[in-house]
Amino acid sequence: MHDMNQIQATPDVPAPPAYARLKTLLITAPLALLAALAGSLMTVICMVTLRLLAGIPTPVELFSYFTLKHIDVHTFIGLLNKYAPNSKTVPLGLALLGMIGLGTALGLVYAAIVRLKLPLTGYAPTRREWLTGAGITLVLAAIGSLLFLDELRQNLLGLPIGWSTFLSIVGLFLDFAVYSVVVCLAYRILLPKHRVANVAPETQARRQLLSRVGVAALTVGAGAGSLSVVRAYLNRYASYDGMETPNHGNVTAPITPNNEHYVVTQNTIDPQPSADTWRLEVTGLVNNPGTYTYEELQKLPSVSRAITLECIANGTGGHLMSTAIWQGVTLATLLKLHGGVQAGAKYFAMHSVDGYTTSLALDEVLAVDPILAWRMNGAVLPQRHGFPLRILIPGRFGEENPKWITRVEIADHFVKGLYIDQGWSNRPLHTTSRIDRPTGRVTAGQKVEVGGIAFAGSRGIQKVELSVNGGNTWQPVELQPALSEDSWVLWTAQWTPTQAGTATLLVRATDGTGIAQTAVGQRTVPDGATGYHKVEVQVG
Repeated sequence: MHDMNQIQATPDVPAPPAYARLKTLLITAPLALLAALAGSLMTVICMVTLRLLAGIPTPVELFSYFTLKHIDVHTFIGLLNKYAPNSKTVPLGLALLGMIGLGTALGLVYAAIVRLKLPLTGYAPTRREWLTGAGITLVLAAIGSLLFLDELRQNLLGLPIGWSTFLSIVGLFLDFAVYSVVVCLAYRILLPKHRVANVAPETQARRQLLSRVGVAALTVGAGAGSLSVVRAYLNRYASYDGMETPNHGNVTAPITPNNEHYVVTQNTIDPQPSADTWRLEVTGLVNNPGTYTYEELQKLPSVSRAITLECIANGTGGHLMSTAIWQGVTLATLLKLHGGVQAGAKYFAMHSVDGYTTSLALDEVLAVDPILAWRMNGAVLPQRHGFPLRILIPGRFGEENPKWITRVEIADHFVKGLYIDQGWSNRPLHTTSRIDRPTGRVTAGQKVEVGGIAFAGSRGIQKVELSVNGGNTWQPVELQPALSEDSWVLWTAQWTPTQAGTATLLVRATDGTGIAQTAVGQRTVPDGATGYHKVEVQVG
């Protein structure tokens, strides 16, 4: 049965014989690739626009996050080093090019399924072509939804996890629907048509030329549009990732200003949650699960406490460490407000709006009295530090203190996530100490102040010792009072160098339980750095 949209040949213009199979293949293959390229580029525009306007993750990002969870920490670090200083954008760009390439190649599959006989008798796709496009959309969206199920729950606008997952699936269908519609239309337009009655050959040839020019212009325009939306995406790039805390004049401030607090992020572009749509879900093995708006959250009983955060990537003597006064509700209070936990509750899982998830043993977490904070140093929690809510778990590396929290869950099993899947440490942080001053040159016979910080998480610091002769002898230093049991301790000592040359200064700390900092040095990956900080000073 003929399609009603097709223009039928008349006795005045007999239908030409169908092209030979080889001729058909030589014509359809390149035109299918061109149509699919146009579809792929239009998909890029669609998916990046959805990301920027609605916070919906792109298929490229979903693939990247999925891949990151399935490589070990050493491979991850190797890739970071390989693509530095653009360790996020280059792999993401390569994945985008790969998606465009696969989408273009899929045009051949589409052409093989529809099996059009040339020349055609019209410009409108047949039912078979539309059904094929719909099938491609459904298959690709279904594969993406199932394969990236754990990654779908992220949303840059901070929507609750259920809504985020739903919108991410809708986004996949929209992305692939745009692809399929463009391929169906462009492929049909590009293919040669035979003559129809009552239309001059020149008119028909002109119509065919203009149609093909239109597809070519669409492809070029889609390419330009893709570059434009990608630039808009990169304008929101989280370039601050890995920012260290400076110590002005070689003196560390007890409290780190918000704009100088160390910060890292897993994201290429960070979430920008809206206080109006964001929700905190308290769920799992709690007696009375519930949800809070941002306004309701701030009415909960709150505390303020100085807590020091240290990144697991902080090397010996490094500055990926800061201290702030955090205000929020304690986890113990929050759970009490929800009737406590049920039998079998063993783990505490934290879920962020960017899809980041991590979990810890519940008894270990409650033992250090964590805070779910919405204020930092007296100000509303800054966006890059996790607005509207982040969690502070004393004694754990920063990667286990996630930002942009949207759900806290009490579970009977360990809930895996990127951090633990790659093989990073899941244990309390190490005792560490640092020498901030002096640096460079000092004068023999002139008294010099030596100073720095020491930190052992929730264990506190009992004592700090300094050596000015490479570890041959040690002397205790003066400790300033800690701001809290969870903050670093600042220390000072007076030293009068006696002879010219190179002096090697070392520092070591003992935590509040009486366990001394280890002298054995190790790199940051995957368990965090250890060893004494050493500073060489020239004495003149």
